[in-house]
Amino acid sequence: MDVNKTVTDAGYIAIGLGVMGVQQAQARTKQLQDRLGEVAQCTAGKVRNLQGSVESSGRTIETKTREARENADQQIKATVAKLQEFRTEVTNRVEPIVEQVQARVADLPERVVQAMEPVTARVRERLGTAAA
Repeated sequence: MDVNKTVTDAGYIAIGLGVMGVQQAQARTKQLQDRLGEVAQCTAGKVRNLQGSVESSGRTIETKTREARENADQQIKATVAKLQEFRTEVTNRVEPIVEQVQARVADLPERVVQAMEPVTARVRERLGTAAA
């Protein structure tokens, strides 16, 4: 056996195995890059979908907020109108009664004096009788 030939053959085998290893590594790298590209595209698609969903949700929230504000404004306006009607109705019903009460209260001192005269006279009478 020729040692020189054996070492040379072993060297060629080692180089061949190294070349095959590099080629296999390049093939795996290519496969991983392709797979990474697919994952990136899928992720980008999911992100676009999520952004669209968030944007539409944002629009939905804005729309609902605007509708709620408009409904609240309408309710407030309707309530204010009803309160104004109620105030007018109460004023129309109460004013005549207040005027009547004021007229009676104005007559009250005179009536009290008239009602008290007999009592006062009796008290004076009794005091006069008791004093005598």
